[in-house]
Amino acid sequence: LDEETNEPIEQDLIEGSKIDIVELGYENPDTRQIRFHSDGTFSENNLFSGQYEVQALRGNFIPTEMTVVDIEGKTEYNFISRPYIRIKNTEFTFDKLRGIVTAKFTLDQVSSNPVETISLMADPNRNVSKSLRTLAVEKKINAVVSSEKVFVLQMSTENLDSGQDYYFRVGALISGVSQAKPNYSSPVQLYIDNSSV
Repeated sequence: LDEETNEPIEQDLIEGSKIDIVELGYENPDTRQIRFHSDGTFSENNLFSGQYEVQALRGNFIPTEMTVVDIEGKTEYNFISRPYIRIKNTEFTFDKLRGIVTAKFTLDQVSSNPVETISLMADPNRNVSKSLRTLAVEKKINAVVSSEKVFVLQMSTENLDSGQDYYFRVGALISGVSQAKPNYSSPVQLYIDNSSV
């Protein structure tokens, strides 16, 4: 959960962020990994009752501290962190005369590392992301950004199937963080009709 908004930090459907989990009470225990779901939730139904060390890392958020969790039957646990970048004030529009989708947005850069890239992605699947996309446009930034700056990305829809719904989403990737994943806006569904282009 984002410590500021209390909302789940959305993830890549494929190759998303991971949780390391170690069952305590054994000599040289193995570290298991659980992947987050695309909506930022996670679940694991194959754990015995007991104490576990857990840590969320290799993601699109500041890694959490290693924590000991007591698991007894159905147990809920929330990781609280901060995404590297919050994508805010998103607006998506489709110009059906030009066949162009435009995304306008601002970035709240939580990490002091520069923003490496921003991107606009499209796919028929709601989980559109860097790892699941039909079409994408990307722009290199390589700079620390102001939360006041409005970014604009445009995508031609000529290579998308006309007469269909697509989900669009903005992504932003932090630089200088090993195994960092992109942060995302919520996906927005638009009907693409290129018959007037």
